[in-house]
Amino acid sequence: MIEVVNFTKRFGRVAAVNDVSLTVQPGEVFGLLGPNGAGKTTTIRGMTGLTRPTSGTVRVAGFDVWRDPVKAKGAFGYIPDRPYLYGKLTARELLRFIAGLHKLPKADTEIERWLEFFGLTDFSNELI
Repeated sequence: MIEVVNFTKRFGRVAAVNDVSLTVQPGEVFGLLGPNGAGKTTTIRGMTGLTRPTSGTVRVAGFDVWRDPVKAKGAFGYIPDRPYLYGKLTARELLRFIAGLHKLPKADTEIERWLEFFGLTDFSNELI
């Protein structure tokens, strides 16, 4: 579950996000809609722990994203709008990276199994 409680982010005198509260239950899909400058990206960055709130709290799976960032970040997946890292990795490297983040047992065996399942073994050492 994601809980955002009274999230506010100010940049100097400008309030990019002002007093946003929302709850996303496990398995729910949600979206943030609004015009440019409405605070959507700032809110997402706050939810992922990339932007510290001016005030308010954000919890993921019960973990505060600033007090317990490793556990909070381990409970969700995030693909940034500018994913600089991915283009520098091979498919196999990316899968190992993600498996490591989630501390998956037998990661190499599972990676090979899924690469084979999707017919990607021949491309697994190519840059994404």
